[in-house]
Amino acid sequence: MTPLFLVLIFGFALHMVVATHTHTPDARRAPKRWEYGHEFLAGLATTAALVAAAIALHTVTGVSLPVWALILTADLLTAACRLWRHRQRVLERRTLQGLFDRPAHGEG
Repeated sequence: MTPLFLVLIFGFALHMVVATHTHTPDARRAPKRWEYGHEFLAGLATTAALVAAAIALHTVTGVSLPVWALILTADLLTAACRLWRHRQRVLERRTLQGLFDRPAHGEG
């Protein structure tokens, strides 16, 4: 198998795992096809930014990067960003829940 094919399989599996991990049962859920579509678009935007950076790098230094490395980097950055945003939302939710659980001033 070529490295590109392996990276595509890994990226698909990575995004499926991240989408499953960031699932919050209490939130209203969008259809899975929307979630996967948004993941695909975020990955596509990241890939486009990395391709532009690779073209700039090649123009300036003459060093060329393989396509599979760009796609792998885009997948990893997209998954890391999604996990980081999920972590931030979980921390915010815990903070708010802690505030709601405290008794109000004057309550027993």
